[in-house]
Amino acid sequence: MRPRVAESRKRQLLSGLALFLCLLAAGCSRGDGPGAGVVARPAPPSGACQADTAALQRHSVAVVIDGDTLRLADGESVRLVGVNTAEIGRGGRADEPLAQAARVALEDLLGPDRTVWLRPAEDRRDRYHRLLAYAFDGRGNSLSARLIASGMGFHVAIAPNLALAACLASVERTARRQGLGLWAEPAFYPRAMADLSQGAAGFHIVRDRVTRVSFKDNGWWLQLGGKLGVKIDADDQGRFSRRQLRALEGAMVEVRGWLIPMSGGWWMLNLDHPTMLQPVD
Repeated sequence: MRPRVAESRKRQLLSGLALFLCLLAAGCSRGDGPGAGVVARPAPPSGACQADTAALQRHSVAVVIDGDTLRLADGESVRLVGVNTAEIGRGGRADEPLAQAARVALEDLLGPDRTVWLRPAEDRRDRYHRLLAYAFDGRGNSLSARLIASGMGFHVAIAPNLALAACLASVERTARRQGLGLWAEPAFYPRAMADLSQGAAGFHIVRDRVTRVSFKDNGWWLQLGGKLGVKIDADDQGRFSRRQLRALEGAMVEVRGWLIPMSGGWWMLNLDHPTMLQPVD
């Protein structure tokens, strides 16, 4: 294929991928600044991030541990699904920016009676044995959505706990476009792999160029910045298009998730859902 025709074809495929991601997140437009890329139209209908409290479990909260973790009065620790907030420092480490603000925001969302309505997630426990749950206030509003809407948390989509993924992604795009909370903090701006230190394990938004796309027996892979392998496991591949992933080769993208250190100076990031990946201009 002639270079000019091939480049035109790649642009069409990238546009198709962007549209696919927008449809997953209930609408899109374009924006600038640290939140550039695919951003949202006004927030989706209120019911999209809501639930009927009559179908939920009501609990009293004893302690708000951080912006995305609660301890119930019965002693159960609960990790809110779909949101990741700044980390509170432990073991001598300093708080991340807005970590305490996120904790206070969650306290405020619970109200004076410190009550939460929960629906256990599809995968009920994380590796710390915390209950994974969708959390709501007394009006049925998702607490994860309210934190994300105020810029106090990032949207994350970890399979199989994806019931609110499209809604939360859309809510985040509005907060990002408005530069709220975390989106105005330089510490959380998307980073190229070359700008991340060897001790950078944990949650990051990476913005870098896709140097290679491959489809192997052990997973589908995107290589970014010569240092990061983004892996899509077999169980998650049905949410992605091979054709559209292939079109990302050579393109700039943003991908988010938890960086896992590997040998030879490489990192790995597991990608479960298309809302965690987007092409950028």
